Amino acid sequence: MRFIIGIIASLTTGAASATSETPWIDHDGMLKTRLVTASQDYATGEGSLLAWEAKLAPGWKTYWRSPGEAGLPVRVFVAGNEVAPMYPFPERFDLFGIQTFGYGNQLLLPFRMPTQPSELSEIQVDFMVCKEICVPFEQSYQLPDVGAAPGMSLHDIRFDAWLKKVPEKTGGDGAGLEVITASVTGRLGHQKLIVDVRADTDLSKMDMLAEVNDMFHFGMPQIRLLENGRKARLVLSAMTGNMPEDLRGNSVRLTFSNGRGAVIERTVQLAK
Repeated sequence: MRFIIGIIASLTTGAASATSETPWIDHDGMLKTRLVTASQDYATGEGSLLAWEAKLAPGWKTYWRSPGEAGLPVRVFVAGNEVAPMYPFPERFDLFGIQTFGYGNQLLLPFRMPTQPSELSEIQVDFMVCKEICVPFEQSYQLPDVGAAPGMSLHDIRFDAWLKKVPEKTGGDGAGLEVITASVTGRLGHQKLIVDVRADTDLSKMDMLAEVNDMFHFGMPQIRLLENGRKARLVLSAMTGNMPEDLRGNSVRLTFSNGRGAVIERTVQLAK
């Protein structure tokens, strides 16, 4: 009897997950990609939860929403309309002597897709990978029934793991992370962003990424730990190339990780 029940459960799971992924696509040996779908338990009023999955060959990297001074971000389009992925906190890489932000080895990039009829089943992902050279790709994927998330998905555990790497936009992500203040110092062309943060945990492994617009790039922050390592002051140098731009008066998006699994995102208006 148990043997028969086991066979039925196996067949049921197989049928439920049959539409939860597309076949792997190989991209000239640099990486392979596919789409995966979470179960209907992850669906919200904003739509079903999907993800673009990439497995990169050794040494190849793909890019975060703000790739730095080189590279292009991964972008997702549903029926020709761009949707905003939930970017996990990236790694820092040196590419041709400049700093970039992205992902190596493997990436699961979640995004929401409106629950609509199957004419929306075509999804396009634009991405770039770099090693000694950089190569852009535009790839289309077809899901057989995008209008309904599967009742079960073998990918749910992996969705949970990658969603934890996506910055929280409210709250302190369980670690009391907080951006206290952000300000600008220095003359035009030599400006620095000063950010004070705190947490309930030690910040000796913390990192912060700053985004303003395409004209600004920020290097590795200089970090001074305070209050037994649970408070820190960061100094990030603003780089604008040959045409200096004033950092003052801009909004800055700060992505703050304690280096121990908690990460938040905050947007701060800088004083003029």
